[in-house]
Amino acid sequence: MRKQTTTKQLQNAITNNLLQITKSEIYYKTSRKTEILDADKFKENLDFLYEAGVFADFVDWHYEKNISTKDEYKVDSGAMNPYSENVVTAYLRVADGVDREDIERTLLFLEEE
Repeated sequence: MRKQTTTKQLQNAITNNLLQITKSEIYYKTSRKTEILDADKFKENLDFLYEAGVFADFVDWHYEKNISTKDEYKVDSGAMNPYSENVVTAYLRVADGVDREDIERTLLFLEEE
């Protein structure tokens, strides 16, 4: 099941070594082409969004467990937004010794009232 997360929560999960980027890509909806994005470049751009401040609580990120493996997640931004031309996707592996509950606690976006 897809769940929402924020730039800040995703960046924290990666920075705190809960998840490791194994692959990332950009899909262009109009041309239907996919471009591989270097994992370090993805992390660099995610850090930039986080540090910009205004995008730290950006909630267009969605994540889900990869059902074909037990230790991977997939996160994306833009797939659920009809106004976005690009979909950014990252595939993340659970770091050794990390509990899934810690990952869920870190990633899950809970709307505050």
